[in-house]
Amino acid sequence: MKSIVLKMFLLIIGLYIVISYYLYATQEQKIFNSKRVEKIEPKIAKKIEFKSSDGVVLEGGLVENKKGAPLVLYFGGNGSNVIWFLDMVASKIKDFNFIAFNYPGYGNSLGKPSEETILKYAQEIYKKYNPSIVVGRSLGSAVAIYVASKNPVKGLVLITPIDSIVNIAKARYPFLLVDYLVKHKFEANRWAKDIKAKVAVILVENENIVPKKSIENILNELKDKIVYKATIKEANHIDIYSYEQTIKELEKALKAVK
Repeated sequence: MKSIVLKMFLLIIGLYIVISYYLYATQEQKIFNSKRVEKIEPKIAKKIEFKSSDGVVLEGGLVENKKGAPLVLYFGGNGSNVIWFLDMVASKIKDFNFIAFNYPGYGNSLGKPSEETILKYAQEIYKKYNPSIVVGRSLGSAVAIYVASKNPVKGLVLITPIDSIVNIAKARYPFLLVDYLVKHKFEANRWAKDIKAKVAVILVENENIVPKKSIENILNELKDKIVYKATIKEANHIDIYSYEQTIKELEKALKAVK
């Protein structure tokens, strides 16, 4: 009987180790969906490049809707090409100009994505272009919060925001020691404490990616700064840009924080 119990215990421990290793070894694929991002040639945006301090060239685009309008720096989600956003969304919001760059390894950007490189390059991009408003979508919301916590931005807009990759992973894998397994933490909830800018938030009615608790966490951290909040009816995390309401609400959000 004891041998059976011991074998079962060892089997459970073995499975735990295998699952933990699998999560650790495959987290880049789960956090950064760069291989699924198609390369896009801009149709409206002006194609530009940014060369980082360590020589990595990032693909980007600029949409100049109106001379002298506030400049908005946009950070995309973990499975998106920002050129699409510039062409299909930014070009329709006429009172603002937009600039965005694909993360390392995304689209035609060189390099390899990681929390370290993404945050480093985001800071360098901000310093070069000095936008007045920073916008982040999904994973990009954490990047935008990081930039806004380090710089005197006037406004911050968060679309389908997250609080941290760690907390999202904990919700999905509550039985694992996630704190020790996740390499790319993107702890927006920690950076949010240093935000001084006005904040606007755009959520979706049918959130199917970010746990409810994670959304509540980041909203609570920013509650004293939030000046505008909207929810896109019927939309989910993936298809939010399929709704005309999203573009209208984004325009309202930008005007609220400018």
